[in-house]
Amino acid sequence: MAFENATVTKGLMLGIAFTSIAVGIFDIKHYANLQLSPHLSRYHQYWRLFTYHLACVNSSDLLLIELLLYNVGVQIERSFGSVKYASFLAVSTLVSTIITFLCLLIFQISRVTGNMFNNLHSGPISLIFSIMYQYVRLVPQAYQLKVFGAVFSDKIWVYVIAGQLAISWLPASLVPTLIGLLTGFIYRSDMLQLKSWRIPHRLQVFAETYLQLLLGEGRIMRRSNRVFPDARLSNRANQPSTSDADVVTTAPLRRSRMHPQERTGNRRQSDIRALMVMFPDVGQEAITDVVQRR
Repeated sequence: MAFENATVTKGLMLGIAFTSIAVGIFDIKHYANLQLSPHLSRYHQYWRLFTYHLACVNSSDLLLIELLLYNVGVQIERSFGSVKYASFLAVSTLVSTIITFLCLLIFQISRVTGNMFNNLHSGPISLIFSIMYQYVRLVPQAYQLKVFGAVFSDKIWVYVIAGQLAISWLPASLVPTLIGLLTGFIYRSDMLQLKSWRIPHRLQVFAETYLQLLLGEGRIMRRSNRVFPDARLSNRANQPSTSDADVVTTAPLRRSRMHPQERTGNRRQSDIRALMVMFPDVGQEAITDVVQRR
């Protein structure tokens, strides 16, 4: 499966990989973490609500997220279209951020839940599961397989990868998973009238003009119908050129004086000879009879 008609997914995969590698190289993984206490309640670092979506702090999460985007994001973008898909990603990120902040506040009602869910695992997990919800609802199964009497669809492999991502860092990864599924449900049900929103036209033009070039998504070159253009050009150069005086002439065209019946007879004779070469075992009389019946 290639990235044809999936430019946004390709850019998202490259962006997540770049930011994840960058936070590891520059040793700034602690800025990708999100905790209600002390990051939000004491230091008021509300920007962490947005930055914790941008990077994965370990290679295993990065691998699982890239696999899911390649197998799920490409199909959803082709189903939505690039503009609607980019708008869906922006809306899902905003809605999941708001729900995350509300959940962190609700968990502080109890001391047990407050200590258990004070830290949320970093990475675009909620965004991935919002895409997964659309995948479950939109993409049909292609085939079924039976394993020890149990019937599974071809989508089971995607669900296994998503389940591994959801339970990789319990309980810190469970909350973003549920928030992503809830965000996908909110967008799909259109209870907040979010499906009609699109990113601004100027931003679309900027992305088509500059970002597509960075992703290698320029204009597709048309393939020439000529197999060997150099040889054809050389043959054309070797042919004698004709001037306009040779092409344009007022002399009357010479018409053939051969009678129509004579031309028909010659054509039949050539057909008979060709058929005799093709079928040497058949007699000439049978071939002549077949040609004359046409």
